[in-house]
Amino acid sequence: MRSFFNPAFVGVFVFLIGCNMTDDPRQGGLFSYSSDKYERRIQDREARLASIEAEQAEEERVNSRLSKDLATRQKEVVKLKANLNAEQKKIDRQLTLLKRDKNKSEKASLLSRKNEAIKKETARVEKLEDTESKKREIQRLRQQLDELRMEADALSRL
Repeated sequence: MRSFFNPAFVGVFVFLIGCNMTDDPRQGGLFSYSSDKYERRIQDREARLASIEAEQAEEERVNSRLSKDLATRQKEVVKLKANLNAEQKKIDRQLTLLKRDKNKSEKASLLSRKNEAIKKETARVEKLEDTESKKREIQRLRQQLDELRMEADALSRL
């Protein structure tokens, strides 16, 4: 009677049972490779790639929107600063005329010093990095300039 448990057969059987099926064709050799697992691995990687590409596209859309917003704000700051500079030039002319009047020259000189201080602060605005900070500072300076203009107008009417 022949024994069913041939040692060579048992050895091969134990080897096959002990092998893990893998989805990586570079590992495991001929008997442990599983084409189903390999296909699943490909599908998982393709799904992950699609997810990463979708995230990247969304980030690019956000970046584009933020860039446009920044450009809009920078244009607004440039416009505000141009308006402020134009107002300062008007006040310069008005103060120059007031200085010619001997009765008003002392007060006009004081207003000119205030105007020069505002000009210096205006020049420092460019050093600010945040556009919102620039905008707030220009608006503050604009308010000071408006007050200065009202003083100059009141002096002109005297």
